[in-house]
Amino acid sequence: MQLLSYGVVIWAMSYAPIVLVAALRETSVLFAMLLSVILLREPFSKMRLLACVVIVAGIIGTKLG
Repeated sequence: MQLLSYGVVIWAMSYAPIVLVAALRETSVLFAMLLSVILLREPFSKMRLLACVVIVAGIIGTKLG
């Protein structure tokens, strides 16, 4: 799966600006965190919330900038 996802990112970078692809790629961290909280029952701490806010702010910043 990792090889496939890398290939998709490389393909996307040939059609869209690299900044947008990189920002979208970072959303996978949010999905992984969500799965760990739901499936693995890991605690949702203030640090995780801060990380989510920073990622979302970065995505919004690249979209507006």
